Amino acid sequence: MLSILFEDDEILVVDKPAGLPAQPGEGVKDDVVGVLERQLGYKLFPVHRLDRDTAGCMMLAKSAASAKRWSQLIANRDVVKRYYAWAAGEPQKKSGLIDAALDGPKGVQAARTLWQLKEQWVFQKKALPGAPALEDAQPLVVSLLELELKTGRMHQIRRHLAAIWLPILGDDRYGDFALNRAFRQLGVRRLMLWAYMLMLPGGTVVRASLPPHFAAFEEMLGRNGAIQQ
Repeated sequence: MLSILFEDDEILVVDKPAGLPAQPGEGVKDDVVGVLERQLGYKLFPVHRLDRDTAGCMMLAKSAASAKRWSQLIANRDVVKRYYAWAAGEPQKKSGLIDAALDGPKGVQAARTLWQLKEQWVFQKKALPGAPALEDAQPLVVSLLELELKTGRMHQIRRHLAAIWLPILGDDRYGDFALNRAFRQLGVRRLMLWAYMLMLPGGTVVRASLPPHFAAFEEMLGRNGAIQQ
């Protein structure tokens, strides 16, 4: 059963778990839409989608007309979408805007992502067993970033952060593969990207619960790392 974070006459926002696809597709055995339709007993229409491995706030509509209206509100940026991501690397400043076009099904499109540094942790690489590619004198820095989408392109956050040398931990497509393999030995097997908040028109704020893999990662950092002030 999925947790419903917000509901009105037109939409609902659910707390999507990591690993569950957003909607039906080839090779998909179950998905958010199917689970919710069985749970609630009526047809639903996804308004926006999250990657399979991204946890957090996902909006669905109760009618096709509502889906169209809310999709336009999102396209117009009347709905604010914010994320947290744990990334490998140390930003050179506290905040920034990534303004880099991305190629996708509709061709090359403008893409903009705002980011802000929230925390940095120094992680000793010797704590990563069996990672010869990481055996150098420099400690690893991992950064918690808050991100806001100004456009909605496929894998936008993942691609934008990889492009500025801050790959998301656990990203098996755009990330640091050697680092991901090393972290898997410490139990980090999920994409460390969380759609933690939606702000709806009128100011209503919807927040998702902390995903279990984020909580486990923070516990692991507490054992093996040190926060940078």
